[in-house]
This record gives sequence, C-alpha cells and structure tokens, in this order.
Amino acid sequence: MKKSSYAISLIFLLQGVFISCNTGSNPKKELSKEEGSVRKTDSSFIEKKSVYDELLKKFKPISFDTLKVQYEYATKDKKFRGTELTLKEAMSLPLGITEKIFGKLSGVYGCYQFLIDSIHIGLIARVPDEYASTSITLFVFDRKTDEIQKENLPLSIVFGDAGDGYVRTSWLFKTKDKQIQSFVYDYSVYYHEVENPEDQTVDEWRDYYLFNCMLPKFDTISKNETLLKKRFKNVLKTEL
Repeated sequence: MKKSSYAISLIFLLQGVFISCNTGSNPKKELSKEEGSVRKTDSSFIEKKSVYDELLKKFKPISFDTLKVQYEYATKDKKFRGTELTLKEAMSLPLGITEKIFGKLSGVYGCYQFLIDSIHIGLIARVPDEYASTSITLFVFDRKTDEIQKENLPLSIVFGDAGDGYVRTSWLFKTKDKQIQSFVYDYSVYYHEVENPEDQTVDEWRDYYLFNCMLPKFDTISKNETLLKKRFKNVLKTEL
C-alpha cells in the first residue's frame, strides 16, 4: 500500500515538472515576444523626432491629383505666399543661402508638403530669384535618413529684365500607378525695341519637359514637344 501511494505521488510530481518545463519553453510564446520587441523597435524608429520638426511645421500638408504651380506676385493670390523660414532653417535647404535676403529673415518661404512615398516627403518652397522671392522649388525630405536631399526641381520661375522675360509653369500630378511626375512649360521672350525703339520684333521660345519626381535626381522622362503638347493640351489651354 505504501509502495502504491509512493508510485502515485511520483507520477503526479513528474507530470507537474513536465508541464512546468513545457510551458516555460513554448516556442510560439517566445517567438511572439521577440516579434513584439522588433515591432516596438521599428515603430520607435519611424516615429522618432526629426531635427527638422520646426521647419516642417511651416509647410502646410496637402494632397492632390493635379497641382498647378505658378507664383504671381502682382496679384492677391496667396496660394504660394507661404510662411517665411528663419535664416537657420533656410540654410538647411540646398540653396547656398548664408545671409539675409532682401532685408528679411531669409527670403525663403515654406508653402506645402505632400507624401511622395512612405519614406519621402515633397517640400514646396518659394525661394529668392535675382530681384525677389519669385521662384518655387520642390525639395525632398528623406524620413529614414532625416535629411533634405541636395537635388531639387525648380517648378515655377518669373523673371523680367531689359527686354528679357522668362516664365516657368509646372503641373505636379499623380499617375494611375501613384507615381509623382511634373509637366513643365517654359516660355521665354525678348523685345528688340529695348535696343532699337523702331524695331518691334518679338522673339519667343517655348519648351516642354516631363520629369520623374520619384527618383533622387528628377530624371527627365521626355522633352518631345509634339507628344507633350498633345498629351497635356487641356492644361496648356490657358498658357498658349
């Protein structure tokens, strides 16, 4: 009888040890713990504070299918007026600015920001030209490296001096496969009467470009005038 009681007690004891050991080394639970740890690390990496947080606040978030980019400083249109950056903030952009422009903080204005993809953010800024802040440029902020890339794309330019005139107008748009591209229309003009009042000749030049905004260097997709004029005839109606 004593031997039977001892055997039964031993069986229950071994079962307890087996259950305890088996529970402590459950591979599924251990894997789950590791995955949870990894997810937490990845999440904290993505959500980490950027050194450009204050600068980014000056660029208004927008989304679009097509966005016309043109600055008209002589009108009441405030679409691309933007918020002026401090000199320190402006120096973060690859513009070579090291001092105040036109007696102001920097002459650089943050306009809009938009998502290019999960890592890159497009920043649209109004920047100084020869006489005023009349150019609008696209910069790219890399969230992963926390850097503003050196490459940029001038989207809009307004210039006039001594008979020379130059205007660039762009349209940023999303393709069917969610790619960001920019259609650019350049118009240049020269009035000969500046040199000779009797010469009423006016020379005009028009150029057309299509850029890929998904690549770091803004590669040119096309500069075929005939094809681009046909493809974008609707947006060009008010420009030609």
